[in-house]
Amino acid sequence: MHKVIFMRKSVAHAIHGGLSQTTKMPCKSNSLPTEACHTGFEMAKIEGSICNKCYANKGNYAKYAGTIKPAQFARLDALSDPLWVSAMVSSIGLDPYFRWHDSGDIQGLWHFENIVEVAKLTPKTLHWLPTREYKMIKAFIDKHGRDAIPGNLIVRLSAMYIDKPVIIPKSLQGIRGVTVSNVHTTKPIGNECHAPKQNGECRECRTCWTSAPVSYAYH
Repeated sequence: MHKVIFMRKSVAHAIHGGLSQTTKMPCKSNSLPTEACHTGFEMAKIEGSICNKCYANKGNYAKYAGTIKPAQFARLDALSDPLWVSAMVSSIGLDPYFRWHDSGDIQGLWHFENIVEVAKLTPKTLHWLPTREYKMIKAFIDKHGRDAIPGNLIVRLSAMYIDKPVIIPKSLQGIRGVTVSNVHTTKPIGNECHAPKQNGECRECRTCWTSAPVSYAYH
């Protein structure tokens, strides 16, 4: 396991670029630029895909892009800092919940390995990671084994298309912590996210931090 160097949160934020806080979430997150998405960048070129009209390029993300984008790119650059894991662990501390990537996605196997280390080193925190990088998750399992994802980390394989359910690849079926999230227009595909009926907020719901499939209304 990674050797942690604990530090003040102000120092940690300077290393990893700071955390984001969305109005919907009951916790902090780590936001990266959508321009750096691998699968998402390619999917964005396909009309009708979810990434083609990504929510992280609309709304407040677009309205405040002048301040949000530089911060996201700073976090992207910070991922390679050797103190990144320690900085993230120091910032998350004893927070009960954490959401990875309200914008952006995993950058490579090495990135997911570091996220796993952060989860292991913050055992009192439940982590939720949505991703379209199925192959990177498979590469991690192939390298580290089928039980390598810690019990406090939920990896949601995100849908590529609206109203088309995610099928977990055979290589990832039965892996602890691996589940799916779908996107629907009228009929939910899984447990319906209640946020649209709650002023866009999670409030008391924590389903996304469980292994249950979740379906989000297209927005």
